[in-house]
Amino acid sequence: MRATVSEMRPKALVVEDEAVTRTLLEQLLQSLDCDVDLAVDGEQALALILAHRYDVVLLDIMLPKMSGIEVMEALRRERPRVLDCVIVVTGLDIREIRSLFPAVHDTLPKPVLPGRLREAVRSCLIRPRTAEMAVDERITPG
Repeated sequence: MRATVSEMRPKALVVEDEAVTRTLLEQLLQSLDCDVDLAVDGEQALALILAHRYDVVLLDIMLPKMSGIEVMEALRRERPRVLDCVIVVTGLDIREIRSLFPAVHDTLPKPVLPGRLREAVRSCLIRPRTAEMAVDERITPG
């Protein structure tokens, strides 16, 4: 069985409540040939992350309903390996975020420089994946 073109493209999630920034991040990921899903709050983001497998997640911190910090805390408890594909994009102190969540792939300050974001996304997409990471974590013995 052959994979379709969309199945071979990296899958990305943009988590951003500000519409203009969300659209810019979406366009940047599309320019890198990613299929992009969008979330406008932390609850929606966590539900999508738990339901799908993403190659990269761009995550804001200041979000309605559930903050990006709370999303990452939930991931650390439920799916710690997913943090490796998270790129935090925030106006907050990136050193503090990095110290709280050292497993995230990268942390970038807002306003984000497009070239730096492209570099971070490319780095995330080409990182080595272990066989354990490639396993779909939604399937559990039961």
